[in-house]
Amino acid sequence: MSIKLRPTPILKMLAVTLIVVLSIFIISISVDASSWVLAVLVHVPQFVIPFSIILYMSDGAPARYGFNLNEDPPEFSHRKMLFIGLLSGLVLSVRYIVQIVNGLSLDIPEPVDFFNVLGYLGFQWIVVGLSEETMFRGLIQTYLMDNLEGSVNIAGHGVHIGTVVAALFWGGFHLINVLNMPLGSAVLTVLITTPIGLLLGYAYQRTGSLFTTILVHNTLFGVPLTIGYILYLMSFNWYRGGI
Repeated sequence: MSIKLRPTPILKMLAVTLIVVLSIFIISISVDASSWVLAVLVHVPQFVIPFSIILYMSDGAPARYGFNLNEDPPEFSHRKMLFIGLLSGLVLSVRYIVQIVNGLSLDIPEPVDFFNVLGYLGFQWIVVGLSEETMFRGLIQTYLMDNLEGSVNIAGHGVHIGTVVAALFWGGFHLINVLNMPLGSAVLTVLITTPIGLLLGYAYQRTGSLFTTILVHNTLFGVPLTIGYILYLMSFNWYRGGI
C-alpha cells in the first residue's frame, strides 16, 4: 500500500500536542510544589484534554480509542506484555548495582519519606502510563491511523504510517524536559523514547488496547524505582543495625 500523508490530520494532532505543552508550561511556572506533586499535575492535561476529545469523537464510547481489554495472543497477550515490562524494568535496575559497587548514592528521588515514596510510586505505577498512553496512542495514533494510509516494513512487520508519526510525536514531546534538565539530556531522552514509542505503537496497532501499552509503560519505570527504594531501605536498615 502506498503511503498517503495528509497534512490536515497531522496538523490537528500537532495542535492538540501544542495545547497540552502550553498547559504543562503554565502549570510548571505557576505551581510551587514538590517534584512528584508537580509531575502528577503536569500529567493531568495529558490525560484530561485528549480523553475529552476522545469522548467527543466517540460519542461517549471510548473503546474504539483503546479503552478496552483486547489482546492479540500469543505475541501481545496481557501476560506477555506484563513480562516484557517487568523484564525491561529489571534491566534498567542494573544501574543500581554499578552505583552500589562504586559507593555512590542511589539514583532515587529524595527526601525518602513515606509521602514521597508513596507519591513517586503512585506516579510511576499509575499516572505516567495512563496519561501518556491516552494521549499518544489512544488519541493521536488512533486518529492518524484512521486518517492516514500506508505502512512501512520494519524488521518484517508492517507498521502503519500513523504509528510511525505518533511515535515521532511522542519522542519530540519529550523535548519539554528542557524545563527541568539540560538540553543535551532532553535531546537524548527524545532519541531514546522515539524507538520505544514505535514499539509501544506497534503493540497498540495490533491490539487496539491501551491496557497493552500501559502495562509496559508503567512497569518499565515503576520496577526500577521500586527496586531503588527497596535497596535504599535495606542499606539504611543495615547501616542502623536493623538487619
